[in-house]
Amino acid sequence: MRKIKITMAIAPALAVGLLGAGAATAHAAATGHADDGDTYYVAPWGQPGDSDYSCTTAAHSSISAAVAAASAGDTVVVCDGIYRDQVVISKPLTLIGRPGAVIDAAGQRRLNVGGELPGSIGIGVVGTRDVRVSGFKVEYAGFDGILVARSSYVTLTNNVLVHNAYVGVDLNGSSWSNVTNNLSEYNAGGGFLVADDLGRTYHNDVSYNVASHNAGGGGVILAGHCTAGIIDNLIGHNLLTDNGTAPSNSGGGVVITTSVAGETVADNLVTGNTIHGNGLAGVTIHAHLPGENLNGNWITSNDIGVNGILADPIGLSASSWSKNVAVPDVRTTGVLVGTASPIRVRISDNNIHDNHYGVFLEGKGAGVYAALFGNDYNYVDVPVEQIGG
Repeated sequence: MRKIKITMAIAPALAVGLLGAGAATAHAAATGHADDGDTYYVAPWGQPGDSDYSCTTAAHSSISAAVAAASAGDTVVVCDGIYRDQVVISKPLTLIGRPGAVIDAAGQRRLNVGGELPGSIGIGVVGTRDVRVSGFKVEYAGFDGILVARSSYVTLTNNVLVHNAYVGVDLNGSSWSNVTNNLSEYNAGGGFLVADDLGRTYHNDVSYNVASHNAGGGGVILAGHCTAGIIDNLIGHNLLTDNGTAPSNSGGGVVITTSVAGETVADNLVTGNTIHGNGLAGVTIHAHLPGENLNGNWITSNDIGVNGILADPIGLSASSWSKNVAVPDVRTTGVLVGTASPIRVRISDNNIHDNHYGVFLEGKGAGVYAALFGNDYNYVDVPVEQIGG
């Protein structure tokens, strides 16, 4: 066992609460609504021609129809009921679900966002900015519960994402957005995903959420899927429990990873989270190939209980290894860094407890430069395990 303590410069911490929502565009009130934007109501009993001043008098029975009718800066209020719909928002507006508003996206068409998605979504914010979505239960989507694609200054709050075929919330090619106070559970591919399939994803705040029992993936996943980059995102104060417990597709509480050559997943801050019961280590960092940039990620002030209940093969490129095999982590672990590329990370001031390994570092032929300080190890057999360079 070797303890590695190397001082390093880390990008400044992101501020919590990146609100950044622009002013709503004024919209002339065609139906006599307020000058700062019209309000449209949706209810299962909505009828065209009704006065549309309340749930009782809603003029729409379809969320998509109300969104299509709304202009930039307007508000769509969705009343109690089950809506079998796939809602796509491509202009600045506010979408509010009243208690009992449910979007059931089962069987909807596949959305095309520069390429056809594998399945339906519940709500998609696509190619726009200054959108707020709150108060919905979104379930049974063939892909994401909520997708934010190529958009900025989007706020998602107080939504419940359950039983979707991929993740609860997917931030993709998007920036300066807040995902706060949402519950994501029982989704097949994970709780919250920050990815770059659709462009660089940066300066997002994923905080004060709950991700639980998402068996096929991590609680929060920062996954580099191309070379656009995932940079300067905040993952803070979330409760991340019992995710990634499927042996065929396991995941950790927070996963920072890429298997794309030349990719960057860097300078992200993971702080103040409560993490336990996940299949892989509480915070898992995997750089699978040489030439990847996962530097400057900062893991600090988290409460990390027992994690790594499944073995982690780590799965690094064989070309990086003198013996063509990586050494798997088969014990419970708080934080794991497995890399085929040189990497600099900071792991500080965490409470790591009830694990065999506190921190597991593996980088044979690559080099793991970890600034480890201020961590408390309680009921941990091996505080720091270092394998390779």
